[in-house]
Amino acid sequence: MLALAAANAVGVVLFGTLYAFAGARVLSQLAFIACLFLLFVLITAVWVRTEARHCRLDPLRRIGRIVVGLLVVVVATPAAVLAPLFWFDAQVPAEAGLRDALGGVMALVLITLVLVVLMNVTGSFVVAGRAALARRDTPRRP
Repeated sequence: MLALAAANAVGVVLFGTLYAFAGARVLSQLAFIACLFLLFVLITAVWVRTEARHCRLDPLRRIGRIVVGLLVVVVATPAAVLAPLFWFDAQVPAEAGLRDALGGVMALVLITLVLVVLMNVTGSFVVAGRAALARRDTPRRP
């Protein structure tokens, strides 16, 4: 479960970094889309490989591990990013301009979490497809 949460956390960091670069206009739109596609495929592959370590578990336990690993990141990411940011916003004067950046940071957190959820769904389909193919190819005993 913690390994899946770590894979999801890596996805959050990398997706967030990519979107931050794109928001700062460091990447062209075509480069952003190419990087997003490549990053999605790579992080999904890491997630599938991490989840495959537990292929001997029954399907219900595997689903439970996937859900708990995702919930850890979905709850921890806003808490780790937004809570300190709101606290810091309350400490600095309004003239510092932090309040204007809060909306962008919240959008960035939401986008990264949506991408990580999509990554988990895609990875789950890959794992289920692999299991179905393995089951089909396994000879049946009479």
